[in-house]
Amino acid sequence: MFELLQMWALVEVLGIIFLPLTVTVFHNIPDRGWAWSKALAVFVTSFCVWWPLMVIQALPFSRIFILAVVLVLLALNIVGFLRTRQTILHIVRSNGLYIVATEAVFLVMVFLLGWLRSFGPDIHSFEMFMDEGFLASIMRSQHFPPPDMWYAGYAINYYYYAHFIVGFLAKLLGQIPSVAFNTGISMLYGLTAVSLFGVTSNVISWSHHLRRQRQQVVQEVQGKPPHATPGALKIGIPFGLITVIMALMLGNIASAFQWFHDRGSATGYDWFNPTRIIPRTINEFPAFSFLLSDFHAHVLSLAFTIMAIGMAFNLLLEQEGKGIFLFGRGWRLLLTLGATALSLGGLFVMNGWDLPTYMGLAIVCIGLQQWLLNKRRWSWKLVIDIAAASLILVVLALLLFLPFHLTFISPSQGIGIASLQERTSLRNELLIYTLLAFVFLSLLFSDIITRTFRPAASPTPEDAISSKADEVSAAATDQQEGYLSWPFIGTMTGLGFIIIGLACQFINPPNVTLFITLGITITAIVAILQKIDDRAHAFALLLGAVAFALIAGCEIFFLRDVFVDNNPRMNSVFKFYFQAWILLSIACGAGFYYILENFQVKERIQSSLRYVMVGGKILWSAILLVLVLASSIYPIVAPYYRFVRFDPVTRQTGVFRTNSLDGLNYLQNDPASAGDYNAIRWLNANISGSPVIVEAVGDDYTGYARISALTGLPTIMGWVGHEYQWRVQWFNRSDANAADFNSRKDEVSQIYSDPNPKNVLTIMARYHAQYIYVGALERSTYSSANLARFASFMQIVYHTQDVTIYKVKS
Repeated sequence: MFELLQMWALVEVLGIIFLPLTVTVFHNIPDRGWAWSKALAVFVTSFCVWWPLMVIQALPFSRIFILAVVLVLLALNIVGFLRTRQTILHIVRSNGLYIVATEAVFLVMVFLLGWLRSFGPDIHSFEMFMDEGFLASIMRSQHFPPPDMWYAGYAINYYYYAHFIVGFLAKLLGQIPSVAFNTGISMLYGLTAVSLFGVTSNVISWSHHLRRQRQQVVQEVQGKPPHATPGALKIGIPFGLITVIMALMLGNIASAFQWFHDRGSATGYDWFNPTRIIPRTINEFPAFSFLLSDFHAHVLSLAFTIMAIGMAFNLLLEQEGKGIFLFGRGWRLLLTLGATALSLGGLFVMNGWDLPTYMGLAIVCIGLQQWLLNKRRWSWKLVIDIAAASLILVVLALLLFLPFHLTFISPSQGIGIASLQERTSLRNELLIYTLLAFVFLSLLFSDIITRTFRPAASPTPEDAISSKADEVSAAATDQQEGYLSWPFIGTMTGLGFIIIGLACQFINPPNVTLFITLGITITAIVAILQKIDDRAHAFALLLGAVAFALIAGCEIFFLRDVFVDNNPRMNSVFKFYFQAWILLSIACGAGFYYILENFQVKERIQSSLRYVMVGGKILWSAILLVLVLASSIYPIVAPYYRFVRFDPVTRQTGVFRTNSLDGLNYLQNDPASAGDYNAIRWLNANISGSPVIVEAVGDDYTGYARISALTGLPTIMGWVGHEYQWRVQWFNRSDANAADFNSRKDEVSQIYSDPNPKNVLTIMARYHAQYIYVGALERSTYSSANLARFASFMQIVYHTQDVTIYKVKS
């Protein structure tokens, strides 16, 4: 566990170093970005290491090079500290409790997952070989782009950048890949938690500070930003914690039904099944993904997608700056624009599915901010200002990662239209999103109700304190226009879609989810524009609107990939539903603040209706309690069944701590991999660089390709199905590519089986292979071959009773 402490401490130190950049970039955020200082530090540092390696092939990917980059960035931030020290000191002095809470969230969540992983740190099953292979290959690589461990001679054609982030941190610490797999996922769990905490806490703090300014509750508030106002940030702490719990710890309602179904079952609780609710798709949620330790792109990128949400919020809160000056002026313009573009552009190289969503969110925030500065009037100048800020952001985001784009061939094959048979039933949607949908709809409709009962008001001097007087006159205007107002028409349109969707349950079931989610999206958009005088409140609604828009979009469109013939919507639902869970979690975490505020409407309505309101609150609280308890079953029950095992020593079944985070240790006692543990340790200790090693080729999701996966040494062919998924477009580009792909498995078989040494060496030379691995799996796969014959024409470099490794003689 000491390695986990190392990883946590390194990220903490980087976060402190990067505080000057953070408080500059997050200029408008109440905490000035303190919650994202670690994520921003890791992201910027990784980019400054990665980009030179991609551009200058001769540069070595080494600890010395990484340390040199860190020292340069430290020097730049020291200069920045001279300019920002007063801001940093104000935050520390005025909001110490918030800082303690932020650091506690990061620390606790890092060690929570690390503690869970210590019960089962093993790197095997599912697709862990694939992810460990990426990590090991990157860490072993001396130059970039990193080689594909399962397709010798070619670079990784996958969204590997998040694996690289873990790899460069581990390399700096001197951790081996099998340890970094577990310390890395634990560290990212903590970063994800603190990023979530930061978004919601800042949303609430901004709204609360705005209200205090308007009401002049405290004289000290006037004219001071939240970060310099004593205790201004503490109001957001409980709501930030709620968001963390909803996003990263609670399960879906299906997990509760699964528990009731499996009680008393001999096989125990099926903790996996709640992520397979919609037929032929995947509906992972973060609690499952981190419990599984799914070292996949969508999980590894999560902390940074949430940082991108924070940057979008930062743009929305900007009070000045038209056009490109939305990002600030002088150094702030360059740093904010650069960091925002870097954050968004990096999403594609980590997980391509994230970029459209969060770039779209940022552009919407730019549009709203510019519209407010234009006094809510549309004009061609407004369009030009929005286009200028958005275009430069998009272009820069792409240019910063141009070295990746030039070497990457996307497996995407275009957009498809989902058939009626593929669409999601309302029942399945409710099994996934009941709690989140209930809270968000409560926020949405409580906003509508309170606006209905709010008396007409005119701008007051207090209103002008926060922004513009015209931003708070919408309520009076809407009520004066009555039933012909656009909010009324828009709300009725949204509600109409929802009613149509409910009716479809009886007349056209495949369209139920589509109409209901579209209706919720439309209603939320109307509420956003009505609440825009409180930009934080509007932002919370915007996140929910985007989430439901994603769900609605998956009912119509899907991204065509290699699964298009059998499981067309699998990845689209998988990736976009995962995003929707996070967006709704933030909207709901913040939404509790606004719902509680809306409950105060009873003072403004007739006394005869107050009893209805009280009864409604009691009913609402009861439903919420039931849903929360149901969702809590998963984090209570699932970890046991995730890590339960039979201990051959004690002859007992249970969960047992290994006191280690090394994912290779299990191989020592794995009868199916006799001798592999020591051989892999030897390869990692004695073979430098990325020479090609030959090993047996077999089915995906098995022990095949284990050596390349656990060492990072490239092999001629690894998991064939996965390589096809990653290279399908490259595969189809030419007959030569297809021939190369289709011949590799047979040529590996020939290497092991052909009795002619010349033929063996010729094939190996074609792939620049230097080593042949012969273990238990090779002997069973090529049982008819004389595998001992390699000793007659190759050098034995490693030999035990179970494993022999041969090397081509130089």
